[in-house]
Amino acid sequence: MCGPVSPMMMLSIAGSAFQYIQGQQQAKDAARAQRANLEAQYQQTAEKQKQINEKYALEAHERMKQGIIDRGEARTISGESGALGFSAQRLLSDSAMQEGTDLMSIEKNRANAIKQTDWDNQSAQAKAQSNTNSAYNKAPGLIGTGLQIGGDIYSYKDKVETESKG
Repeated sequence: MCGPVSPMMMLSIAGSAFQYIQGQQQAKDAARAQRANLEAQYQQTAEKQKQINEKYALEAHERMKQGIIDRGEARTISGESGALGFSAQRLLSDSAMQEGTDLMSIEKNRANAIKQTDWDNQSAQAKAQSNTNSAYNKAPGLIGTGLQIGGDIYSYKDKVETESKG
């Protein structure tokens, strides 16, 4: 049978409960901060992807414009020199092929840059999840708190029994 609970025992129980509540709140705050940080990362990545797309669209446009200029010059040169036929067509075809190759390279670079930003997002998400898990793992758990309180009660009960016998 248990006797009355001392003020020290009540303080010990209240202290353990307070540590549990405080630890859980800190873990929730850390998780909330990680979510906010991750959201900011996603917004930055979206802006970066927009800028990447604009940059490579401009490069592609400039390359197409240069291709038009190159083919115009080839037509002018072949017309002025009187070289008509196969050699002029070869120059025009070569210009178109070079433009196509350059445009494919520009698109591949754009796709790779976008892919890298996606990987950055995945890495940031994994880091945020790891930090959140770590915060919750460091917080006192309900079972540990219960064991702490149980140990305090057992120690108090043992102390009271020892004092009453002695």
